[in-house]
Order: sequence, then structure tokens, then C-alpha cells
Amino acid sequence: MNSSRAGFTLMEIMVVIIVIAVLASVAGPMIGSITDQGRASATKSKMSALKSAMLTYQSDVGRFPFCGAPGCAGCFAAYGCAAAKINTVREAILGDNAATNVLLNEAVYNVSNASFGIANYVNRKWKGPYMDADPMDFMYDSWSTKFVYGVNGSNLYLWSAGADTAFDTVTQAANAAAVSAGDCDDIIISLMRARRAFN
Repeated sequence: MNSSRAGFTLMEIMVVIIVIAVLASVAGPMIGSITDQGRASATKSKMSALKSAMLTYQSDVGRFPFCGAPGCAGCFAAYGCAAAKINTVREAILGDNAATNVLLNEAVYNVSNASFGIANYVNRKWKGPYMDADPMDFMYDSWSTKFVYGVNGSNLYLWSAGADTAFDTVTQAANAAAVSAGDCDDIIISLMRARRAFN
């Protein structure tokens, strides 16, 4: 009698499992890298849209949204955010909802002018809303970290913490060599460069 069994031997199954494991270990990091590249691209797109809105705001109103004075908690509270750190402006000043975001709500613009004693420019007024989306969409990067809107010397910029969700120093993030070498994953987009440093 000749009996033939159909099926795979244990050895054949083990070889297939090993091949699949090797392929998964090689493909896994590549897929993660592609995902991070996609998120970085989406973050840059969000930052560009936010930059465009802020430039339009600046064109209409005559200045960028107020950054506040270091140590002046009241300035930041009017925009719906935490008190500023003393030496660096790392806290975003634009609120997380339409009621506290100057790009969506003229009332925030009016309150800030009255609270801070900022005179309106003649023939300049708020003509927004400047964004179509919810601030929870446009004020956060693709890793769910809030953008920073800040000043460094004579530069006004938008800053994303990147994939590691931790902010590096401004010097590192602005250094193209450090970013390309992988030492820094932050993304910075300049809004403007002034002739003199901001006070």
C-alpha cells in the first residue's frame, strides 16, 4: 500500500515563518520611516497654511498676532493659553478653540487691543476669519503637539517639535546641517525677519 499524505512538514512551516519574520523585520523600520516622512510633509503643509493666514492677518491688521511680554501672564491669558516662560516664547498664543483664537474670532482681536493698549492702525481692521478649520486641526502638528509661535532675535517663526514631540533648541532646529544629519527633527518655518530684534 502506498499512502501519500498531503500537507506541509514541520520543517517547511518553520522555514516559511522564518522568511516572513525576516521580511517583517526589514520592512517594519522602512514603513515607520515612510510614515514619519508623510507626517512631516503634512505638518509642513499645515504650517504653510497657518503662515499664509498669519501673513494675511498681518496685511489686514498691520501687525502679527501679539506675542505678549515675557513674564506677563495676563497678555497670554487673553489669548487663552498658559503664562509665558521668562526667557523664551515657547507657548503658542493662539487658542485651541474658535472662542480664543485671533485668526477665527474678531472678539479676541478687540479684547487684546483693549487689554494691551494697542492702538488700531488707521484704515486697518480685522477681516477674518483667516482659517477655515477648527484650531484643534490647524494649531497642532501631525504628532499632536501644539505649534509654537515665537520670536528669536529678529525672526518671527512657527515651530513644530517633530516626530520625537520634544522641542530642541532654536539653534539646532534652525541649523540645516543638524536636521539633515538626523540630530534634530524639529520643523521651523519663518514668518518674517525684521531689520532689528524684537523686544
